[in-house]
Amino acid sequence: MILLLNAAVMPIEGTYTLKRISKSKFQRLLQEADAAGNFQSYIGYPETARLIEQLTGVEIEVSREQAELAPGDSMLIVKLRHRIIDPTRKETPERSMDDFEFFRCDWKPLDGGETVE
Repeated sequence: MILLLNAAVMPIEGTYTLKRISKSKFQRLLQEADAAGNFQSYIGYPETARLIEQLTGVEIEVSREQAELAPGDSMLIVKLRHRIIDPTRKETPERSMDDFEFFRCDWKPLDGGETVE
């Protein structure tokens, strides 16, 4: 499963490999995952979802759920190039896809998936 995120997070222990990708590669990978019915959106902001939809033509559900990884999953990440200072301010500037960076992150569980205590 491909998890679509708007931040580079590590929701579970394991080994992560993060690689910057181009906007066009992000677009292609998300379109392929959508065509295969193989992605879940964890995009928490409507504006970000709208921009991804405009770029890819893929319908993006807004979700504030916690991302959960399973063996074989990877993440496509679209994140702002800068941190928003005060997200509660109403005069937030209009954003475009040029304000974002794109990454693919592969994940493997530690110790074959066994919990280490």
